[in-house]
This record gives sequence, C-alpha cells and structure tokens, in this order.
Amino acid sequence: MKILTFLILCFASVALADDFKAIDGKEYKNVTVSRVEPDGIVLMSSSGISKVYFTELPKEVQERFHYDAAQAATYSAEQASSQEAFQNQQAELRRKLAEEKNRYWTAREPGKKQQDKVPARAPAAVAGRGQQVEVISHGAPVDIAKHLALGNVTVVDFYADWCGPCKQLSPSLEQMARTDPEIALRKIDIVNWNTAVVKQFNIHSIPHVNVYNRGGRLVGSVVGANAAEVKRYVAQAKTGG
Repeated sequence: MKILTFLILCFASVALADDFKAIDGKEYKNVTVSRVEPDGIVLMSSSGISKVYFTELPKEVQERFHYDAAQAATYSAEQASSQEAFQNQQAELRRKLAEEKNRYWTAREPGKKQQDKVPARAPAAVAGRGQQVEVISHGAPVDIAKHLALGNVTVVDFYADWCGPCKQLSPSLEQMARTDPEIALRKIDIVNWNTAVVKQFNIHSIPHVNVYNRGGRLVGSVVGANAAEVKRYVAQAKTGG
C-alpha cells in the first residue's frame, strides 16, 4: 500500500522536459520523466527510454522525487520475485512442450523404422545465419554466444513492447535482416527494468543495439532509435570490424 501511495504521488509530480546529471557525470538532456518508481525514474526522449536509479542521482534529485531506500529495496525484491515466478512458469511450459514432442516422436517410431530402409536424400544447405529474425529472450539471462550467426553479421536488439522508439526502429532492423542474407537479427525483450537480462547486459536505455562481426566480436553499440548508425556498424562488421 505504501508503494502504491508513493507511485500515485510521484506520477502527479512528473514534469515536462528537464535535464538530469548522474553522480558519475553522465547527463540526460531535454528528457521527460515518464514514470517514477520507488528505486528510480524512467526518462523518455525522442531517441529512446532510459531508467536511472536513485542511487546514481544526486541527493537533491532523490529528495525531489521522495526517494526512500527501504521502499526501493521492497519494490526491487517484489519485482525480482515476480520475474523469478515468470521464469519458472516459462521453464515449466518448455518442459511440458519437450515432453509432448518426445511422446509425438516416440509414437512415430515404428513408421520411422520403415522410412530408414529408404535411402535418405541429401539435406538441403542451411544458411549459416539461422533464422532471419528471432526473439531469443523475454527477460531471462541469455548466452549470446549461442545465438550469434558466425560467418555473418549479427544484430542484437534490446527492446520492450511498451517502448515507442523501439517500435520506430524495429521495422528498419527487420527489413535489413530480411533483405540481406549476410545479416541475422536477434531480439531481446527486456520486459521491464528489473529483469535478469537487463542486469546481465547492464542495459539502462532502449532501444539498445549491439552489432557483432562475422567472427562474433562486438563491433559497436547504438543507444537510441538511430538506424543510420546501426547500418554504419553493420557495414564495418561485414569488412571484419
């Protein structure tokens, strides 16, 4: 209830365009506070959305938004618990799907033995990039090395369904992957700012795009809806980075 009251009060204090400076010197210019959470503020600009934690901001900003360390800790714990429950639910779903798939192929085993007597055709060549566009995580941690299209350029897009600038950038990235056989697009849905994948890759702003070269080395990162900058890194990655 305290957290709910806190959020209601802070929503009422959301201002128009403003400037913020973190204690490490990083500046956020001409941004709008779109949401205040117990542990930080969500800033929105024309190029993207960022979350800045109160622990990264000066004391006067903390006081302005009524930061309370105890409430922040409770909120973070609640978010972590919700995310853990979601991940457990997804793991259980994957387990059930695997069981159903195993039962399906077990039931087809007699027919498969008959087919084994017929010489098999040579398999068609599979593109090294795998799928053109693939969502590889919904908030859960991910081993990015397993999803890189080695031999091709891999573009990794960190996004969220509620992020407007992400939706603006997404069509350009998907068009690149669908029209260029040398590019693979891997999308990571951060879900919210408290998920494991956000902490794993230290994501503070979205859209956030990483570009990897043919050998799997990170060539560059683009923060914000800047398709031209992504294309520049892709061109660099194609030539070896």
